[in-house]
Amino acid sequence: MERASNLRNKIDFDTIDNIRSFAVNYDKEIDSLMLQLPIPIPAVSVDWDGDLWVRVNPDKGKIVGIEIEGFKRFFSPKYHSILRGRVVTDPIIKEIVIALLKSGPKPFTKKIFVTDLERIYQRIPA
Repeated sequence: MERASNLRNKIDFDTIDNIRSFAVNYDKEIDSLMLQLPIPIPAVSVDWDGDLWVRVNPDKGKIVGIEIEGFKRFFSPKYHSILRGRVVTDPIIKEIVIALLKSGPKPFTKKIFVTDLERIYQRIPA
């Protein structure tokens, strides 16, 4: 898997909302959560502030997947106030990822981010 942390400016951010249609797969053995298209597409992985990898088609910049390494060990505890013990297939996971990407590469402030996620959480059907 090719990884590139300097390709953020090549990401087509108009494709962020496509994440809602991605399939969710969790590999318990390696504690990795993947959000991806049903058919694999060549992609490079772009680091997103250490929280996740954005899988991007290098030719078009489209987001074709998301990988969250250490989902239960790192990601879930970091966002526990939003996840509240939900299973990995819950739509809130996709909404957290979308919110992280839409917030952009600005300084992280947990209070503002959690407040934004709480608003998202309230809009998701139970």
